[in-house]
Amino acid sequence: MAVNEKVETQPVGEKPELPDTKEGRLVKLILEKAPYVEGSVRRERRVEFKVPAERIHEFLELASEKFEMLMQISVVDWLKEGEFELVYQLWSVSESVHAFVRTRVPRDNAEVPTVMDIWPVAETYEREAHEFFGIVFKGNPRLGPFILEPREYEKHPLRKDFNTIGYVKMIYGEDFDRYDESKTNYVI
Repeated sequence: MAVNEKVETQPVGEKPELPDTKEGRLVKLILEKAPYVEGSVRRERRVEFKVPAERIHEFLELASEKFEMLMQISVVDWLKEGEFELVYQLWSVSESVHAFVRTRVPRDNAEVPTVMDIWPVAETYEREAHEFFGIVFKGNPRLGPFILEPREYEKHPLRKDFNTIGYVKMIYGEDFDRYDESKTNYVI
């Protein structure tokens, strides 16, 4: 970039302008009903919303008017920030648009309301996130052992601070150590 070229910046406090596309109009429509949310168009057929955790159920109920399907609930462990990010992936059958709805909750005592009342399929995703990360979905009556064995249930093995090698040694004993041929690297 030349020294004299001006860099255009977004004024502080203003939201980016949405494109005049199917996706842009959809995001704009939802943001008019939910001004507490940040929304953007990622690319064609992909939109994204960032929602405060205390309003996630309210927003997802609103979004379900246009996004009929819950495709997945995934979790990102932001260990250094002390937060979990829940990503609800939604699909609009009528608009053929995929939405990512993101919210963050503290790692300690992570709780969010269930969305089983909106999409019954959420039960499976919530049970998985509960078992592997320890997130409590208030209102889901089936949180409990699901995939892991009972002795592993309270361990939450997908958290970034989970000590896999320590856990393996605890369960299988010190004899379970497996090294590569040089005896320098674990191959577990």
